Amino acid sequence: MKKLAAAALMAVMTITGSTAFASLDDTKTTIASQYGEYRMAIDTDNQLWPKQEWEQKGKKRAKAASFTYSFERQGLGIQMEVMYLNDRPEAPVIAQRFTPNMAIKIKELKDYFPEVYQLVTHPKAEVFISYDQVTRQFQELQSPVTMGVAVKAEPALHKGNYTVLAFNIQEEGRLIKDPKFIDENTYIREFTIERTKRMVVQEQFDSDNYKPIKNFF
Repeated sequence: MKKLAAAALMAVMTITGSTAFASLDDTKTTIASQYGEYRMAIDTDNQLWPKQEWEQKGKKRAKAASFTYSFERQGLGIQMEVMYLNDRPEAPVIAQRFTPNMAIKIKELKDYFPEVYQLVTHPKAEVFISYDQVTRQFQELQSPVTMGVAVKAEPALHKGNYTVLAFNIQEEGRLIKDPKFIDENTYIREFTIERTKRMVVQEQFDSDNYKPIKNFF
């Protein structure tokens, strides 16, 4: 098995023209039909495996933590990592992280990610900000303020859970320390979609850890 450096592998983008589909009701099979096959697998020991090596021997030795896909939207390269409930073809998505090559503005989400735009404008979606940790999945330098969206509707494959999106937001060249500076021109460096227990989400709102704000999408 080749030992490949994480930084080098994460920088490699194999661009496809497929249409993405973001939903916790997706499965490994439906993700592949929309994005094409994954490029790399990352196991629970943080070892990176090219797809062929993972299929041949990696999955016999380790458990996958996530799978990496790459695609393009309007000339913008995007990397997506997906965590599944298990390694079976019908395994549902439990988390996704999207990282565009360049930051996009909040108002541009509907252009680059129309399927995600449908989530953040869902009738039961509530936009919020938090100074607490909303996700553990961010990899880029992040602002003290995180913007999130809680979709208060249960995904069919995840009863008892809500869909929570977290956005790593920044000004141009600056981190955001005060939510009053958030508007439609605020930049998104990366974002996640994750399942979260319904009770946990409500507790966060009740305790004011999640503070509702205007929906700038």
